[in-house]
Amino acid sequence: MLNNWKQNTVYISLMQLTLLIVNFFVITLISREYGPESYGEYASSKSLSVLVGTATVMSLALVTTKYLAKKNENSKFLFSNSYFLIIRNFLIALIILLPVTLLFKRDISMTALFLTGFVVNEMIHVALAYFQAKGDFVTSSKQIFFRTIIYGIGAWIIVNQGFSIISLIAFQVLMLASFFVVAHLSIPSKEIVVETKSGKAVRNDLQKSGKKMVLTTFSSALISELDIVLLGLFYSGSVLGVLAWSRRILEIIFQLLAASLDILFPELSKAKDRNEVSFIRSKLTMVFYASFIIPVTYFIFKDFGSNLFVSLLGDEFDLVSEYTYQILFCIPLMVWSRINIIFSRALNFEINLTKTIIFGSVLSYVVYFAMHRIGTNPAVLSIIFSQVIIAGLTTFSFRRSYE
Repeated sequence: MLNNWKQNTVYISLMQLTLLIVNFFVITLISREYGPESYGEYASSKSLSVLVGTATVMSLALVTTKYLAKKNENSKFLFSNSYFLIIRNFLIALIILLPVTLLFKRDISMTALFLTGFVVNEMIHVALAYFQAKGDFVTSSKQIFFRTIIYGIGAWIIVNQGFSIISLIAFQVLMLASFFVVAHLSIPSKEIVVETKSGKAVRNDLQKSGKKMVLTTFSSALISELDIVLLGLFYSGSVLGVLAWSRRILEIIFQLLAASLDILFPELSKAKDRNEVSFIRSKLTMVFYASFIIPVTYFIFKDFGSNLFVSLLGDEFDLVSEYTYQILFCIPLMVWSRINIIFSRALNFEINLTKTIIFGSVLSYVVYFAMHRIGTNPAVLSIIFSQVIIAGLTTFSFRRSYE
């Protein structure tokens, strides 16, 4: 068991590192070759598709993994019925996508392609759930690793050959579709049964679990993507691209921290009394304070950061470093929000938490609107105030639910 744990850890870490490096490489390539205006639309459309896609797929990959791990009696029916639900929801999402993109002022074709890729990626993870439920993260990590490498090489070729940014996104969708076929065919055929008689009952069960599971997943997505979606509402052109880059740097650093925080979830779920929960929460306060080291360190070296971003992205992105050193002070706020989400998820307060974050998102829109009208340095202050609101409301939600 120990050797298997070590092997899983090595492959998962390699896969995550590869994802981080390749994604950073691709957005750098896009920004440098297509310019800040194109990257701004790319980033905003992608963020909007993530929010729509998260609601569409209902975290069915996680639900499938959970059922398979428990050796549910309907395990063999899970794959086909999960695919069915995801595709059905996707078709519904496509119908409402036009008014949504008009509302948020996004490019319909770009957003639709991103949404398609998000949905196909979820179907890949449904297939890979077969291996992960057995404790085998090596197979899934290998597939994601090779997929990521191929995407990075393909993106480099497409951009350097002068193809449009739409072609790049379409290539990603086609590649994901190919790897879905690979992932699905990797499952032993005897483990997949398509049975129409029991299908409805299985789908109802999946939907019920998915609606609950997606609450905290959507909440996390809102915290990660809302700022870029709102930036796209109030800004355009090269300014949007620069702001989106600064916000994306914040997200990359936060996700590295969040991955370590998520390790707490299994242990917190085992907490037996209030004293134990309070003890864990008091310890995590130190993580919140320690996270201030990141923005302070970047502030000290911001001139070096400015030269680095100009070298990587070009002169049009010269303000990225200035925005970044200010926006990075949101890191402690986002860490604290994630801590509140982990506690709420572990202690079954998902519904209250989701209502709170949705309410906070509405307040964030009001902040963006007000700051855009009357504020000085409105974009940066909007991002910071938005994260202050979310951190405060998630804290209030947890305390109200728990105490």
